[in-house]
Amino acid sequence: MEDYRAASLFQPSNLAKALEDTMDPSSGRPTHLMGTVVLIPHTISARTLAVLGYDFVMIDAQHTLVPLSHSTDRISVRGLIYMDPIGGKERPDLSSAVGSVTSTDLSLDAGAGGIIFPHIDTPEQAAEAVSKCRYAYSNGDRSLAPAVLVPGVTDLAPPGSSHERVADQNIAVIIQIESPLALDNADAIAAVPGVNALMLGPGDLRVATRCPPRRAGDPEDPKILDAIAMLVKVSKRHRKPLAMVTCKVSGIPKTWLKDFQLLILTSDYWSALKGHKEDLARMRQTLAEVQELKN
Repeated sequence: MEDYRAASLFQPSNLAKALEDTMDPSSGRPTHLMGTVVLIPHTISARTLAVLGYDFVMIDAQHTLVPLSHSTDRISVRGLIYMDPIGGKERPDLSSAVGSVTSTDLSLDAGAGGIIFPHIDTPEQAAEAVSKCRYAYSNGDRSLAPAVLVPGVTDLAPPGSSHERVADQNIAVIIQIESPLALDNADAIAAVPGVNALMLGPGDLRVATRCPPRRAGDPEDPKILDAIAMLVKVSKRHRKPLAMVTCKVSGIPKTWLKDFQLLILTSDYWSALKGHKEDLARMRQTLAEVQELKN
């Protein structure tokens, strides 16, 4: 993501362009962007994940019970990490999964490189989501914050442009598809100007389509596999990248993984859960082996 930075590290990198380039193998850019999710509501978690080499970090403000001010604090970590390179690692963009007007404004002002809008069912809703992320220069209605960038210091822009136009160009709008109605409207949603990517929400889609509950390791329901196949076709028709939380879908990866460009691999919560269980099991096994040797 280094090549997609704005002129000022306080401004969002060009996540929209990075997504576009994943659909163009001739660009020489990565065809996949890999990220993780902040679910544990603490800045330490965001700061830690941000330096591990992921291309982006998604802050899940939809499913985390945390005040908006705390969410924007975690997004603002992005600026600190960009200004203070650690170990030569690439610093990621931070995306916030929020839907309301106020939280979208705050997340963008805090430096989010993109917004994931959940539960979008129609092209009209998608167009409204785009509008919330664009200033009037791009026919949007985003409000201009008076005290986010310092004039002449952090509001830098290329000649003939401005930090508002840079933001309009750089910020990615990602629409989450997670209902039968959204699937029916996927083509129309993908065609909305300003929509940069589509994201499958398999968890809510399973519930919405009345799929039976699934445990880890169970085969994926055919309805979800059909939804994946349909979205892949939509993606190719409109040249819009697809996003997926990969740990939420079962099945043979090569049947769908290659057609998703924005891959969300795990989260701080799931990694902590997995790591703690494995460490506990490993120590119990070690103690059992030591006890056996004593006997």
